[in-house]
Amino acid sequence: MSGRITDERFAELSADYEQEQAALKERVAQLQAELDKAQEVSTNVEKFMNVVRKYTSFEELTPTLLREFVEKIVVHEAVALDGKRRGKQRTQEIEVYYSFVGKVDLPEK
Repeated sequence: MSGRITDERFAELSADYEQEQAALKERVAQLQAELDKAQEVSTNVEKFMNVVRKYTSFEELTPTLLREFVEKIVVHEAVALDGKRRGKQRTQEIEVYYSFVGKVDLPEK
């Protein structure tokens, strides 16, 4: 044996190598995207915490304070609990999206 591989074996190994390289490049791109997203979330949480630290104690909810803390409020249509269209017992979902961190789901009582 002269230490050489056949052309057929070289082509096979080369194809495997190219496939592996393509898969690794794709994985690197996925991991980079995840890292970028995590860094963005971290930055946004830090911005939110700066706003929280700024207002650790306040007596009333002012328009300025509200604008800094809340990005948007979504009020959903009211749903009657008693099955009537305009029943006295209704529930209504309200979603609060905070600046930099988005919607925070709080545990129900």
